[in-house]
Amino acid sequence: MTVRTSMNDINSLNKFLGIFISLIIISLWFFSLKYCLFYDICGSKKIFLPFIIFIRTFLQTGLFITAHDAMHETIFTENQKINCLIGSTSTTLYAFLMYKPLLVKHKLHHSYPSSASDPDFYDGQKPIILSWYFKFMKSYFEPKQIWIVIGGISFVFALGYALNISNLNLITFWILPMILSSFQLFYFGTFLPHRRTVQGYIDRHCARSTGYSAFWSFLACYHFGYHWEHHAYPNTPWYRLPLLRHNVPSSRI
Repeated sequence: MTVRTSMNDINSLNKFLGIFISLIIISLWFFSLKYCLFYDICGSKKIFLPFIIFIRTFLQTGLFITAHDAMHETIFTENQKINCLIGSTSTTLYAFLMYKPLLVKHKLHHSYPSSASDPDFYDGQKPIILSWYFKFMKSYFEPKQIWIVIGGISFVFALGYALNISNLNLITFWILPMILSSFQLFYFGTFLPHRRTVQGYIDRHCARSTGYSAFWSFLACYHFGYHWEHHAYPNTPWYRLPLLRHNVPSSRI
């Protein structure tokens, strides 16, 4: 009875693990932003600045990874509304992005990877990274989305002015991490795994995985580099991908 009760408790905790991890990422993003907005850039040692920007970028990326798990209904499998709530909250905090259009396009990406129907697809003869990046960004920023982003950013800067927050801090610790994060997600989640090589693709997923260890994979992009595993088993949350990788064959870059 004790063993069975313990197992039930563990299973119950596992149900809420996705929510718990999501709330940690969102909370760390908030608290770090609050600290950084009042950080004395000019009066502090510049040696710490790159590290702080890295942390802010990493947490910014975490917001999108959280939204990405919500799209695959892995944050809380018991309730789709909770997934959507956390997903839409994360995309809004990330860059004032609309969750539902992102969800539709992401489903297309999984259904038709590396084809004309894939919004992440690059039809150039060679995978030129900057050309692909700008095409990738353009495919997700339709006119309505652009105006929402502009309006949201303008509102934040106006609020910052009212609260006597330096524009330099907003640019350094909010706008810059947003831009760096977009490239990080593109590089590890689209360019590396989906670029066409001479050997071509080995299966319908049209994806490969990086050979990074679990530690470096986490630091690189929350295991987004284990991309073949993600496409083969899309209902696996990001933090379980290393375990999955050890248990199934994969395709490495």
